[in-house]
Amino acid sequence: MVSARLETLLKAGEFIVSAELTPPRHYDTTQFVEAANLVAPFVDVVQINDNLLSQARLSNLVAAHLVQQVGLEPVIQFTLRHRNRIALQSDLLGFAALGVRNVMVLGGYPCTIGTDPDAKDASDLSSVEAIASITRLTREGQFFNGDPIDPAPDFFVGTIDFPCVNPADLDSSMARLAAKIEAGARYIQVQAIFDLAPMQAWMAEVRARGLHERAHFIAAIFPFSGAKRLEFLQSVPGLSVPDDLLTRIRSADGEAESLRITLELVEGIRQIDGIRGLHMRSIGAEDWVPRIVEAAGLRQLLVSSAS
Repeated sequence: MVSARLETLLKAGEFIVSAELTPPRHYDTTQFVEAANLVAPFVDVVQINDNLLSQARLSNLVAAHLVQQVGLEPVIQFTLRHRNRIALQSDLLGFAALGVRNVMVLGGYPCTIGTDPDAKDASDLSSVEAIASITRLTREGQFFNGDPIDPAPDFFVGTIDFPCVNPADLDSSMARLAAKIEAGARYIQVQAIFDLAPMQAWMAEVRARGLHERAHFIAAIFPFSGAKRLEFLQSVPGLSVPDDLLTRIRSADGEAESLRITLELVEGIRQIDGIRGLHMRSIGAEDWVPRIVEAAGLRQLLVSSAS
């Protein structure tokens, strides 16, 4: 199995930088490969999302192979929504055959919000159950039903979480997070950060419970080029965009102010104890990745990591 750069860098204490690519809603991969080439010099690894927003897209198994050809290490968003446990294991074997080690487990938005609202969710495992099953596949060489597999694949398993903003829900939020880590999640992507205060408070609780010593935490941001994109993100389920951000962008040069806000977020994230990396959810905004990395001084971190 190919060595995972992501795991190596995180274990070495490096601050990792990643971007996100979205497979197309067709089979012409030209623009996808162009986007991969664009971000390649500016990231340690690249994430590939999985039928984003419940829309049928090019398989991220194929997309993983394409980014490998560019010289990038893929991190696969592995969505449970449209896979039962048989499909999960089938795709995992495919990723293992390609040498893909980084698998990020997430439940995914329900099918009803996508372009095929009559589709049915196929998942028969919770996120915690899926993480535990993939971990057992790796560590014990067992399929989900206990049958042996030899050789066993070697996956570096992660998941996502959202910073809890309601103090009344904090204990249950931490319990769910701890359960994911106990099941085998070795890195946690915290998304999506538009306001530093909730993230700072949430990470303080993570540290108080020692969870930052059991998993690597990576903060995710959405690059946005102006008010229009921010308004769209505000409409996405699960995202909370502060009104003052929109006001600030509308009252100034939208693109320049967007970059200033993004750089403020990046700087604040880098100062949070326990955060080990930055992920840019550059969905349709791949051209912003070089700008952010250069302006935030992250390029030197990449050079240091590669040396």
